[in-house]
Amino acid sequence: LPARARAVARRMTGLAAGSGLETAPPAAAVVPVYLGEPHAALRGAEICADHGVRVGCFRPPSVPKGRACLRLTARATVDEADLTSLGSALAEIARSTGRSLHA
Repeated sequence: LPARARAVARRMTGLAAGSGLETAPPAAAVVPVYLGEPHAALRGAEICADHGVRVGCFRPPSVPKGRACLRLTARATVDEADLTSLGSALAEIARSTGRSLHA
């Protein structure tokens, strides 16, 4: 990955973890945000859309039961405004799922 995309992936991971959401170090341009149950992932995708953030939403059988997740894609074109919107969306998701570190 180009350096800028790697930096964006690290920022996305930090935003998710900082909101109290389970994530994993990005292996490439995809940053997973694990929400557990399918309804939580669907709600998370809706919240992201409300914030103007496009994400992938994966539920069983595409992922193991209990591992429904959002997938964020790091691109070099993601700017600070995009990351701010993502941070707001992730914080709202964390609050709505009871995972917020900032209740």
